[in-house]
Amino acid sequence: MKKLFALLLTLAMVLGMMAGCASNASAPSEPASTQAESAAPAETQAPAEAGDAIENTFNYEAVKNTTGKEIRIAVLTTQTNAFWVDVCKGTEDVTAFLAQPDYNCVVDMQTFDTFDGQAVSEAIDTCITMEYDAICTVGVADSIASSISKAVQAGIPVYLFNSNTGVENEVTAFVGQDLYGAGEKLGGILAEMVGKEGKVGIITGLYSVNAHELRRTGAEKALTDAGVEIVGTVENHDSSDEAYSLTKDFITANPDLSGILVTAGGPEGAARAIEELGKQDQISLVCFDTTAEMIPYIRSGVIKCTLGQDPYGQGSDPVILAYNEIVTGKAEVTGNAFTEMTEYTPDAINDYFPE
Repeated sequence: MKKLFALLLTLAMVLGMMAGCASNASAPSEPASTQAESAAPAETQAPAEAGDAIENTFNYEAVKNTTGKEIRIAVLTTQTNAFWVDVCKGTEDVTAFLAQPDYNCVVDMQTFDTFDGQAVSEAIDTCITMEYDAICTVGVADSIASSISKAVQAGIPVYLFNSNTGVENEVTAFVGQDLYGAGEKLGGILAEMVGKEGKVGIITGLYSVNAHELRRTGAEKALTDAGVEIVGTVENHDSSDEAYSLTKDFITANPDLSGILVTAGGPEGAARAIEELGKQDQISLVCFDTTAEMIPYIRSGVIKCTLGQDPYGQGSDPVILAYNEIVTGKAEVTGNAFTEMTEYTPDAINDYFPE
């Protein structure tokens, strides 16, 4: 599978070169000494329709391409659950926007169906060989840090989105949620729902994914500080079906369970289990994001609260930021470009997603 991913990416790059887009990488600018945060619009921003692709509907403005060359950007992303549909939509829309003559930029997107650090590292190495001008990638694992360093040393700026690495890296910026803060906020919300006598279970995606770990540890701190008992933490590998089974296991082992917090993909599976068992009045389920599968459960009150993170912006913003750095020779944002955390509840969900 890893070889197939590399082959597909290489093929896309070769086709791009045949179209006359083999440009040299630009040298990255000197990083700013302080981190910059951007307050991006919430998840309620509507993705651009196909006919509106030429309009800038993004959180950042793209400058005109004055380099006299075609710019090439590689995007490496995952598609492990429904959340990534909106991320990929953001990338697709910005690809169409930057393809216009004023910007003259080709964006090649490669998707992965797992959080495989080795596969992404190999893809980054291939991007270096093919002389892309910039690389935008999900920080799927700490192991990709060495390939990021190689890219930067080759004069190719790298932007991470959605998940950062747990080890130091040389990226220009990270675009995504304040993950620890988000976990802490959601844990605090659940603590208020269940009270000090509450018992909760935590379902996380993967312990190996830094984004999931930051949310998990942030949530655990908030719950523990509030005196809430955590009866267990389990992985569901971003799977709705696994979340369904794990939720039933939690309830069977803890008949007095009062809350479940899901840190990553698959919360609709937990909601389905709670609804089937008729426990929606006893168990407060909180989670992240607003996929199509989740909306009905939020409306019905099975999901009591979910925090958004602007997936559309995560797919589009790093591309524009990388493009602008290539054109201007200076990074517009360095450090963390945190997306907004919108709180969605049953009472307000129709304000954002009308029936």
